[in-house]
Amino acid sequence: MDVPKANFAVLGYSSSEHIFFKPIDSLQNGMVDLANGLPTKGELFFAEKDGKYYGIDENTGQFSKYGYENNRFKFYGSIPFEEFTGWTAVASWYSWVSDHEMLIGSSRRGKQFMYVLVDVKSMRVLKHGNLDIPLPPKGINYGGVMGRLVDNKLYIAYMLYNYEDKAAPAGDTIYLATIDYPEMHTRKITTDARSTFPGGYNLFWQVSAVYEGYLYFITQPGGRLRFHPTYKPAVMRIKVGTDFIDPDYFFPLDNERKDEFYGLYDIGGGMALTKAVDLNKIKEFSDYFAANTAGYYLLDLKNRSTQKVDFPTGKLDFYPNFYRNGDQVFAAINDSSGNASIYSYGLKTGQIQKGLRIKGDVIMLNKLP
Repeated sequence: MDVPKANFAVLGYSSSEHIFFKPIDSLQNGMVDLANGLPTKGELFFAEKDGKYYGIDENTGQFSKYGYENNRFKFYGSIPFEEFTGWTAVASWYSWVSDHEMLIGSSRRGKQFMYVLVDVKSMRVLKHGNLDIPLPPKGINYGGVMGRLVDNKLYIAYMLYNYEDKAAPAGDTIYLATIDYPEMHTRKITTDARSTFPGGYNLFWQVSAVYEGYLYFITQPGGRLRFHPTYKPAVMRIKVGTDFIDPDYFFPLDNERKDEFYGLYDIGGGMALTKAVDLNKIKEFSDYFAANTAGYYLLDLKNRSTQKVDFPTGKLDFYPNFYRNGDQVFAAINDSSGNASIYSYGLKTGQIQKGLRIKGDVIMLNKLP
């Protein structure tokens, strides 16, 4: 389908709960309705690179590729994952191996770690299989998974917990599996007991960043996911090439349990954003998503400092709906009315400006090539 030439793109849900692609000229002002964009088939979109979008249909297990090319929005094809992997998006991750190869991992709903290596240029599976990480005990699941490939080492961090018992706390130990790539052999599993829930819940949820030879990841023992009575949310790190979590680095995010923190969204230069829920605004579980309870913090990962960003509060989501352009960070704030606004934040000035208004919820926000 032909679409107008544009500088940016928004991918998100319209009021009808369908996912649309919407090219736009500017993030600074105006109003757009996602329902007037181009419909997709309903995939769970989790990655974008060079104007190409990647998603998985959780019902069929189809891995699909779309793209914005020569002013057209194009469907490139799909690969069936489900038929040979039993793939699910829960407790999953992805990592770029090269410009055209993507490594995607799943825990099969917390029961068995596996991977798929995909050539996204030719849209074919190059390799797949189970990882040789010990299976969890009966009645126990993997949870809070972080997976990231850095310099031929695949790092997978996780905890063990009782998934079926919703009142059970998060596990009290972080497990780190260091896996040689491309052999996919687990070199070592080490542990750390300073925090827990070392990662995310779903495939599109960003929870790690690489900067100056370190892999940073968030731990978030929050009430929305699985509460821990004493552990603090924090950022921890792994020195690339080692097989253990850095014992000399611990960046606590807890402020006397006034907030819960979700996600580590890399904006470059050792800086990241995280979404923080004000617990004073949580009266019942539905408030996490039905009310405007989530604020935003800017994290300096190297220097272990936080700065509250005075965006308006929105409803909690886990989408990678941020975009950085130089010293400006643009964020799509989804609110409880089913609409969103684009706000910009000056990293040097601290100035905040309200920009484009969007009818619908934004999943991704990015610059078009």
